[in-house]
Amino acid sequence: MACLREYDFEILLKNTTLQECESFIKNHTEDTYLVPGGYKVKGIILMGATSPVGFSENDIIFRHTKSCFGFFVLLLKNEAEEIKRLREQYNKDKSVKKIK
Repeated sequence: MACLREYDFEILLKNTTLQECESFIKNHTEDTYLVPGGYKVKGIILMGATSPVGFSENDIIFRHTKSCFGFFVLLLKNEAEEIKRLREQYNKDKSVKKIK
């Protein structure tokens, strides 16, 4: 499993709820997808049954769960290749849904 320290990231929202995370991601991205639990963004496993992942230019915005700390919204900078991979996955996998 990947460690966040390996990436150029920002914490956009912290110690929040699942609904606040999803609303924030939908409101701050150009495209938003709902991916199944266990989906990996740059090797970071997304927890839960489903998780929103959005794109803003070349940045990825997603919900991250950290034990004992709760939910966060993170931004990974300059991830054009990862964005391309998710868009291709959406076209192949019916469990990935576009929500915005």
